[in-house]
Amino acid sequence: MHRRILRADHRLDRPGRRLYEVRVRGESLPWSVGGHPALDFCNTFAGWRHPAPSPGADWLRGYRTLAVWAGHVGLVDDVAVSRLIELARRDPREAATVLDEVRALRTRLYACLTDPADHRAFDAVARHAEAAAQVQVFRRAADGRGRWWPDLRAGLRVPLHAVAWSAAELLADPRRHTIRACPDPACGWLFLDGSGLRRWCSVGTCGRSGAEARCRTA
Repeated sequence: MHRRILRADHRLDRPGRRLYEVRVRGESLPWSVGGHPALDFCNTFAGWRHPAPSPGADWLRGYRTLAVWAGHVGLVDDVAVSRLIELARRDPREAATVLDEVRALRTRLYACLTDPADHRAFDAVARHAEAAAQVQVFRRAADGRGRWWPDLRAGLRVPLHAVAWSAAELLADPRRHTIRACPDPACGWLFLDGSGLRRWCSVGTCGRSGAEARCRTA
């Protein structure tokens, strides 16, 4: 704890906002409230609809956090998380470059999911998905079922490919038409609403209990 304080370790931060978080491998991660990894990827940023999000609105503060988050939502396995953390430690410059690309993809995916008419955003996500398709391998998961995983030979770009592949799956899924965005300007998180009855992403997450505003169908 003393060493972390001296290093100003961001994992000690407790931003004063009404957003719940979970702690995984010492990293602060947002609640998984979207119902799909691609939505929870967008939800690593809070305040999408606010012109000036509060400090700490971005959970992806470093590549290590990105790797841990990808493992937490099941986009990569634990072995891959440990490997990515080690690779990022060895090459922090490349890790920072990949993190910037991941954040850019997140912005484009959010735009694509909240505005179906945004063809430029869709094309940008599609290009990432096409690149991800070239590095997918099919192997058994821990539960014995087969599934597609990004090849670890992609190195630090594994989380980027994993998210892009997940985004492509969602965009091809009929559930995509049930996506809603939380109307709270300090939130804006995305979630699946097959019932058409939900108004907020999560009362505990966005901190709102009022029922005046309604989520709109994306």
